[in-house]
Amino acid sequence: MKKNSFVEGTFIATASIILVKILGMLYVVPFYIIVGVQGGALYSYAYIIYLIFLSISSAGIPYAISKIISEYNATGMIEAKNRAYQLGKKFIMYFSIAAFAVLFIFAEELGRLILGNLTGGNTIKDVAVVIRCVAFAILIIPHLSVTKGYLQGHKYITADAQANLIEQVVRIFIILVGAYLAYNVFNSSLTIAVGITGFGAFFGGLAAYWYLKIKINKNKKQFNLDKEYEPDPISNKEILKKIGIYALPFIAVALINSIYNFTDMVLVLRTLDHLGYSAHDTEFITSAISTWAPKLGMIVNSFALGIAIPLIPSIVSAYATKRFDELNARINKALQIIIFVSVPLAVGLSILSIPVWTVFYNINPYGGQILGLMILNSLFGNI
Repeated sequence: MKKNSFVEGTFIATASIILVKILGMLYVVPFYIIVGVQGGALYSYAYIIYLIFLSISSAGIPYAISKIISEYNATGMIEAKNRAYQLGKKFIMYFSIAAFAVLFIFAEELGRLILGNLTGGNTIKDVAVVIRCVAFAILIIPHLSVTKGYLQGHKYITADAQANLIEQVVRIFIILVGAYLAYNVFNSSLTIAVGITGFGAFFGGLAAYWYLKIKINKNKKQFNLDKEYEPDPISNKEILKKIGIYALPFIAVALINSIYNFTDMVLVLRTLDHLGYSAHDTEFITSAISTWAPKLGMIVNSFALGIAIPLIPSIVSAYATKRFDELNARINKALQIIIFVSVPLAVGLSILSIPVWTVFYNINPYGGQILGLMILNSLFGNI
């Protein structure tokens, strides 16, 4: 395996994320055709609950592990580096099981919290079934995040990018084929067809995780896993404390954002229902704001995400070795790339929001207007 420089890592990570996001945008076209407005709304309800728990379990973990691995690697503390990886895996295993249990047991209560008294569309039981299906992804995605952080900390960005692509391809294949067969061939309910999306996320994450584990096992020497090292003077408590300190800001931001989106979704749904909108329009507008418009907006966010992956270990490495000029130069370069690329892209998508919405989701009087506003939200999220 070959290490990637900052510029090379930025290019690979950004290209990978853009490709993954493009695939994520394209698959919604046939998926939306299969499940329709009601199925799309049902997907949105479960997806936003899934994001809340995912933000707690894995939002900051890759960055925290990446930062710690890079720091210990730069200072020659190999044993502490390996121990940090093992502790990260153990911590995330316990949390994943706990999060899965909460989602599975309290699925109906969460469905009741979302729908309230809305009738004529999806039911509380429908929402609960899909939430339980999505819950299985929580068992594997956080483990994948820790492994990605481990590779990023060693500046191996290519394998991480390949894993992202594998995860997305497997996920999309299972979602589209599974939903089509369930709904159109075996005449299963719409709830089951949408629930398959959860298993798509699970198997996509599992395939990517296996791929990265195989890569690591084949290159143990490069990762200093081929032999035992003398213990470093750093306790497990110190390492866990560092993981918490480094991950907490990312988790807090992601969690607050997810809770805000969830609250926003519930308030929009309840308000539209109270104003007398039909269940069909209420569910469409709510799901468009919470899920479908942001999916198109992720192509704008992909540039910032791609830059962040190689930026974190590069910053830590420069800081640990007191190369402050290099540190400042990399941060400034990252901001310049974000501004010069994402601003024109967001403005263009906002202007063309109605035809873009029509291409992806069919004609709707509300869809284009919602997308035109939501795409600007994605732009400010980059900075």
